[in-house]
Amino acid sequence: MTTIIIAAAYFVLAVGAAVTLGKNMDRQLQGPRLRAAWAEGLTAEARCVSLRTEEVQSPEGGPLVHTHPTLEFRTADGHTVSFEERQSRLTPAPGDSVTVYYDAANPKDATTRAPSFGMRHARTLISGAGSFFALVSAVVIALVP
Repeated sequence: MTTIIIAAAYFVLAVGAAVTLGKNMDRQLQGPRLRAAWAEGLTAEARCVSLRTEEVQSPEGGPLVHTHPTLEFRTADGHTVSFEERQSRLTPAPGDSVTVYYDAANPKDATTRAPSFGMRHARTLISGAGSFFALVSAVVIALVP
């Protein structure tokens, strides 16, 4: 009887941890911002107006250089928007054109990242996988004498 109570308590705590991890990972990956930019399906051609380089330290201690393009585009209602893309691996040269996805209510949160299944469902996938492993572990805990 005590092992079932321990297994149930473990399951509840582990599912809570999985859901919290899923939410935090989603926020870290900027899921809410990206989903908002993709939600309306609005796209525009943006022009790279400049590049900013940033030198950071790699986990091994060596230098890493990240390039962040500043992109400028015109929204469907005619407003010109300029933003720095920080999440894409895209490195256009100044003057190059790229497609951006944006939300009409907040065009400054535009992105060059194309919608992907993984990014749209990251929170659900992480929470679901964690909950599945919690269930399997709880069953094993309950069944082992």
